[in-house]
Amino acid sequence: MCKKIDRIVLAIIIIGLCTVSGWAADNQLTPEEKKAGFVSIFNGSNLTGWDGDQRFWSVKDGVIRGQTTKENPTRGNTFCIWRGDKLRNFVLKIKFRLRNGNSGIQYRSQDLGNWRVSGYQAEVENKQGKVGFLYHERGRGWMVNVGDIMVVERDKKDKVQKNVVGKVADVKELIKAGYYKDKDWNEYIITCRGNHVMHMLNGFQTMEMIDNDPKGRALEGILALQIHAGAPMLVEFKDIRVRHLPDHFGMAERPFNGLDLNGWTLSSEKIKDTWSVKDGLMINKGNPRGYIRTKADFTNYILRLQFRHKGKGNGGVLLRMVGPDKVWPRSIEAQGKFGSAGDIWNIDKFPMKVDQARTRGRHTVKLHKSNEKPLGQWNQYEITMDRGYLELKVNELIQNTATECWETPGKICLQSEGSPMEFRNLVLIPIL
Repeated sequence: MCKKIDRIVLAIIIIGLCTVSGWAADNQLTPEEKKAGFVSIFNGSNLTGWDGDQRFWSVKDGVIRGQTTKENPTRGNTFCIWRGDKLRNFVLKIKFRLRNGNSGIQYRSQDLGNWRVSGYQAEVENKQGKVGFLYHERGRGWMVNVGDIMVVERDKKDKVQKNVVGKVADVKELIKAGYYKDKDWNEYIITCRGNHVMHMLNGFQTMEMIDNDPKGRALEGILALQIHAGAPMLVEFKDIRVRHLPDHFGMAERPFNGLDLNGWTLSSEKIKDTWSVKDGLMINKGNPRGYIRTKADFTNYILRLQFRHKGKGNGGVLLRMVGPDKVWPRSIEAQGKFGSAGDIWNIDKFPMKVDQARTRGRHTVKLHKSNEKPLGQWNQYEITMDRGYLELKVNELIQNTATECWETPGKICLQSEGSPMEFRNLVLIPIL
């Protein structure tokens, strides 16, 4: 009888510990993260769900610690692997602090056994201008430097080609802005959708990649934390949160190739001298009014692009444009006017549903005050058109949404509306 009672007590204790760990993990999430579907995968108490060599990995003061010493070195790179699930399409948020040495965050990686892995790695290193880049552990090696957007593909001789096609940021400006905090806590946000990969570090985008190499890329795999072989080191991780995304993303493409206007056409001959291409930028003089549009139709997608104003003027992106070319055609406008990015304009009674409390006539004001960069700096627009759902994200902040949008194939247009503007890094991720 006593043994039976002891077993019951032990079970209650175990359940209690699990409940407390789950509660602690859940408490790491903000209300916004919970609403968005993030889950915490480190309970802050122990390595439950994680698998690493116990000579090097432990939990102390609520963080995962990876440590080697002169007396306790590792002969090769060793990893602490999350055993909860594989990552395919996802957003990963993770905080790290590197006291000394070299480390990394593996994702979409393969388990090679004995705590060794291969695959994509977000670099963790106390080196400004290098931390934030993409490496391929036990694979294609160096991939995308900080500040670059790259397309990876195979040539006719089956050799890997790593082509830098643009800049997502200026490295010197990132360092000046303090994008990395040396020997302090930093937060990575890593996003993978189809063959599209992106790193953010402390709110700054550090790289972007379209991986068109079917032999070398990975579309799913494990998550793991690295201890690098070499000198003694100490790295810490905490607040590890994952949002799993649907498996409906196609292969990313570049509607604008950065070289010429191939694949685009003008709304009229009147604006033939308004648009040009230079140094990877699509340049718009602003007058006369009109737009440049894709020749192809697109229905469901995520569109990423960067834009900047040369003066306090107007512009925008037209979505699902249908019908004849005119000023302005039936479409949804993602506003690009200086200070108003994130507003929605309904053009020619395009069927959609918006928040009436923020709408006056055809104009739906954004959710938050303007978060645009100062005049002359680059802003990031991420526009989601998913069936009936529209989402406008400006510099990673959701500024507007709409529902019941007419799901019809249509053009994507960039407006010329009175002020010089420049566009770059157009990337379209199809939603299947």
